[in-house]
Amino acid sequence: MQLMMYLVYSVLTIIGMPLHFALGLIGQKGIYLQAISVGMWLSSIVLFVLFLSGRLRLTKALFVLTISYQFFECVRIVFLAAMTGPDWLEAHQKLLLLNEILSYCNLVVVCISLVPKAPTVVFAMYTLSVGGAYAICPEVMLNQFVLLIFYAMVGIWLYSFVMQRMARSTSREISDYKMFQEGVLGMFHMGKAEALTLIQLSREAGRVDGIDDKVLGNLSERTRHNLIALGEHLQNERRDKIVDLSTIFPQLSPTELDVARLILKNMTLKEIAVATEKSLSNVGTVRGNIRKKLGLSPGDDLRDFILARIKDRS
Repeated sequence: MQLMMYLVYSVLTIIGMPLHFALGLIGQKGIYLQAISVGMWLSSIVLFVLFLSGRLRLTKALFVLTISYQFFECVRIVFLAAMTGPDWLEAHQKLLLLNEILSYCNLVVVCISLVPKAPTVVFAMYTLSVGGAYAICPEVMLNQFVLLIFYAMVGIWLYSFVMQRMARSTSREISDYKMFQEGVLGMFHMGKAEALTLIQLSREAGRVDGIDDKVLGNLSERTRHNLIALGEHLQNERRDKIVDLSTIFPQLSPTELDVARLILKNMTLKEIAVATEKSLSNVGTVRGNIRKKLGLSPGDDLRDFILARIKDRS
């Protein structure tokens, strides 16, 4: 929005101002009034060049542009009031009304663009210039129109005040969310594409055949390894909840059944010893007893045998 307003405002000024001071097609002739228009024209060109060259940021360029516009409008309002005479009263009344409307348009631009502090500065400059014009020549000011424009400017200024507070609040929320997002992604050492892929895969449960290989390509090797390990763990956990080993192997004691369940999870003897709080030799003895009761030969794998029996039961 700021970029659009700045470009439109600058281009209209650069093209339109020569219609006054060079061609005389608009406005009133006069060396001082034309000099003010030249000042506005030159300031807009300088700011536009600085912006295009990267020496001036967009928000600052728009701030300086609108403040400089309002400065020249204020000078013109005070000058017209000061130079008013009996012969120029009606003409200057119309010109002052036109410049007040232009000041209002200037305020609307900075309010729509949400340029920080600019609406307050523009409104204050307008109020001071109109007050100065009243002090110089009250009869040249069209009171009804001045009052109407002033109230309209108060309303648009209040609007900009509320909108800027809302914009700052929204900006803080977006910043906090961005920091949270970057923190979460950094914690898991993954990018946005990989995180979105994991979410997509989670939502497509039961539709594994429909997963696109391009989607899987977003996953790093580390994530794939972790997913495989997690899948094995969940599969073992689910099997433990469904399968009751005591009904399949009634000859095993409770201790032997516990060890058998841990063997199914592909745990080593050392890990089983830690899990059951038994010594390594004790776990080895229990494992030997299980093999003996199940009638396994030395070359048979205990875990494969248990899995085969579970499969036969299912």
